[in-house]
Amino acid sequence: MIVERVKVRVKCDASGCNERSDYVIVNKRFVFDGNVYLCANCMNELYGEIGKYIIPKNVKPLYERRAKGETK
Repeated sequence: MIVERVKVRVKCDASGCNERSDYVIVNKRFVFDGNVYLCANCMNELYGEIGKYIIPKNVKPLYERRAKGETK
């Protein structure tokens, strides 16, 4: 999945929202149009809700990875 800025004028896909979309979530796995168009307000709300369930992994500093011989 990829998040991009919208290049066309499309209505936000969130139910009850009548704003114009600012972002699109592109899903390449679907045969048909699986894109989700969201305005800035709905995107911020979605980001906050996702943050309640998913915590980003801590990234190891480069010097620690080199000491252990890890490349990534």
